[in-house]
Amino acid sequence: MKILMYNTVLKELPFVKDWAAKTGHEVVNLFEPLSVDNAAKAESFDAISTQQTTAMPAPIYKILANAGIKQIALRQVGYDVFDLPAAFANKIRLSNVAAYSPRAIAEYTLTQLFNILRNSKKFDRAMATGDYTWDAGGQAREIYQLTVAVIGVGRIGSAFAQMLHALGAKVLGVDPLYHAQNEAFLEYTTLDDALSRANVISFHTPLNDETRELADQSFFDKIQPGTIMLNMARGEIVDMAALEAALSSGQLYGAAFDVTPNENEFMNQKHELSELPENIQRLTKLDNFYLSPHIAFYTNTAIKNMVEIALNDAVVLANDGFTENEILR
Repeated sequence: MKILMYNTVLKELPFVKDWAAKTGHEVVNLFEPLSVDNAAKAESFDAISTQQTTAMPAPIYKILANAGIKQIALRQVGYDVFDLPAAFANKIRLSNVAAYSPRAIAEYTLTQLFNILRNSKKFDRAMATGDYTWDAGGQAREIYQLTVAVIGVGRIGSAFAQMLHALGAKVLGVDPLYHAQNEAFLEYTTLDDALSRANVISFHTPLNDETRELADQSFFDKIQPGTIMLNMARGEIVDMAALEAALSSGQLYGAAFDVTPNENEFMNQKHELSELPENIQRLTKLDNFYLSPHIAFYTNTAIKNMVEIALNDAVVLANDGFTENEILR
């Protein structure tokens, strides 16, 4: 089988080579995301795969169907980039990698929580000027003293909750789906109750109609003063203007984000600081806001699993088989 892999990154190439050698399938790499302009390049292939944060609009699926492509294997968790009605109308089957390495994102979320608690950004900036005093950053809090609301208790949220529980934190879980095994390390509750009790709020939900701008101004009005907010999920979950106001007013003690709604304008690119979006320029100047370039997932284990699982699913779906990773109507 011949597979076209869109938006390949260099770190994926060794795993692609190993998978091809192991399975006997041919993989051709294209270093740009799937778009209307390049969808027709799939015409001589049996299957395709991509990973991207840019949307795949409706015309793409008709082009792929006309090229004989029957599926798209996404090498990531979030599938909000798909136009699901257009894909299904053109009989394109879709899959994602729902569990390439939940611990990768959970561990990074925990890392950023510790950075906020220990005032790392303040200390780093002070030390860069030669200020090595204790007061430069301020006194820290310890994690066992915290109550953490995990919003979205799927694979990643559960992994994060287990880590927090092991460190002595009180963990509240907010999710429409109940899993009894999670009761060992968290307490399920409502969103409003969690917001009223939590010192830390961490998002681990997909982006959909229910979660888009979930954290709007009314959400921020319900949280405790001095709360910490973590978002390694999707930028559109949080109203960024409300976030900025909460950081400036002290309603939020600090926040760490790996995603933003406008990340396609600047993430994974090099810029002059003055070229960044204006709200990103303002936010990154704050001592209590941490922004990273959508790299919470970026570990060797995660990249290997993303490549192998997606390519395996591409073969299965192209051969009219079934995979647990298929995105259904």
